[in-house]
Amino acid sequence: MGSGLTGYKWVVLEERNKAPQELLTKYGKVIGQLLYNRKEIFNNNFDEENIYPTLKRLIDPYLFNKLDKISYELARDIKDRKKIVIYGDYDADGITSTALLVNFFKDIKADVRYYIPSRFYEGYGLNRSAIKKISQMADVLIVVDSGTNAYEELIYAKKLGLKVFVLDHHEAKERILEDDQVQILNPKLHDDIDILFKHLASVGITFYVIIMLRKLLNLEIKLKPYLDIVALGTVADVVPLSLINRILVQKGIEEINKRRRTGLKALLEYLSIERVSSFDVGFVLAPRLNAAGRLDDAKKAVKLLTTNNEAKGRQLSVELEVLNKKRQKLTELAFKECQVKLKKEKDIKSIVVADENWHPGIVGIVAGRLAHQYKVPAVVLSVKNGTAIGSVRSTGNINIYKVMEENAELFDRFGGHTLAAGLTMPSKNIEKFREILIDYVSSLREEDKISFIEVDMEVPLSHWTPENVEKLKILEPFGEGNPYPKFIARGLRIDDFMTVGAGNQHLKFWFKDNSGKAYPALWWGSVGFFKKLSVGMNVDVIYTPKLSTWNGDLGVEFIVEDIKIN
Repeated sequence: MGSGLTGYKWVVLEERNKAPQELLTKYGKVIGQLLYNRKEIFNNNFDEENIYPTLKRLIDPYLFNKLDKISYELARDIKDRKKIVIYGDYDADGITSTALLVNFFKDIKADVRYYIPSRFYEGYGLNRSAIKKISQMADVLIVVDSGTNAYEELIYAKKLGLKVFVLDHHEAKERILEDDQVQILNPKLHDDIDILFKHLASVGITFYVIIMLRKLLNLEIKLKPYLDIVALGTVADVVPLSLINRILVQKGIEEINKRRRTGLKALLEYLSIERVSSFDVGFVLAPRLNAAGRLDDAKKAVKLLTTNNEAKGRQLSVELEVLNKKRQKLTELAFKECQVKLKKEKDIKSIVVADENWHPGIVGIVAGRLAHQYKVPAVVLSVKNGTAIGSVRSTGNINIYKVMEENAELFDRFGGHTLAAGLTMPSKNIEKFREILIDYVSSLREEDKISFIEVDMEVPLSHWTPENVEKLKILEPFGEGNPYPKFIARGLRIDDFMTVGAGNQHLKFWFKDNSGKAYPALWWGSVGFFKKLSVGMNVDVIYTPKLSTWNGDLGVEFIVEDIKIN
């Protein structure tokens, strides 16, 4: 149906696959179609007990391959008072998996410490230096959110006498080490497992271990209060919100709103968040947890989620906010510098940009923004002492990971999936990688390069009263596989518009429909389209409705995703 100002093709899901009448009758035209558009995440089951699942609907832990065996071994080590070290990771899934285990083990009086590698000095995953330190203070090593592919490092840990448990959800790409001393719990290693287990983030896998440990150790402890941490990691790691994850996140957000965890309560108060939604988890809380690992020390985020000291919680909240603002500034600066570099290029088929001044903790965010704006694969690299550390983001149906696998000799290490990857490479190989990527993208069919926006359905702005926006909560929590609803309103007139916000980066609109009523709308980061628009234009708009409060009155505001000039 054509493209808007962003250049993205608009695809209307309702036009491709209209919901059956019985669903529309039961839930109404809008909610019924939205549910049907998400039939994969709901597994074609639109009963209320599936839309509003309870904890009782969690799949039986005994159906999780190897969970019982590994939990039994770990329970025996806890009973024997073995010293345990948790080896985490510096992203939100690794941070929350670590904090979850630390809190649980402390609550049951187990002997536990944790270790988070530095993004800057150690990089992703296990490393020998850390393993050696840990072997001098522990009997048991629990690796979370990495370890599946750490064959050599696991052998080394074994040689040093450590008993190792790996709780991970990453795809296996190398030899897997498993024996009595090294045990891996990863649903993606098994073909004969319910696919819903494969959707779990590491923090979800860790929660299942805790479920089994409570049973095996005959503990009276309640597990629901731990779900606040599980929800944070699950949403932040962008895993599909199918049944198990949907339950964990729904109930976890309920726990977050109870504000029982000292550090999390302090962060919410500092940010003046009254009631947390899945949006707040994904776009407000998770970035602040990630900021610690991106720019400084991820242990600050773990401490926030494990402290019982209110003053410490407030102090850490301030530190994370400072780091997040620094991340935002560094990201914006690097993004603008990338745009300057790209102005010199014509017919951009792919992007590979590198700089010695870019912080390695923000290259993934910048790559994502470049891929979105230019609609081509983007590689952003931070270079230091002859080594480039970077992130790759793709678009359309361009499989960036395939290119990297076929040219593995260019990299010291890499990992990821079809549309996103991380890498470390000698800086001398950057130009070769740039050439290979251009050749690959040039060889693809045009339809594989097309980027598109999926829109749920056409709904006029006049439909949205505060009551109707509230009804969208039936779809919560939003996230991977269950995106925020997007709608089209056609034949609107631009009554007025202006730049707003810091640096005048955003556009504020007033759209009028055929009745002459004006509706306020905001388009984030869209100032680049200012000169293409004018008052009086007839436009179609992709938007999401949201509740807003003005002078104490509840109303509706619209967030613009794209505009097409008629």
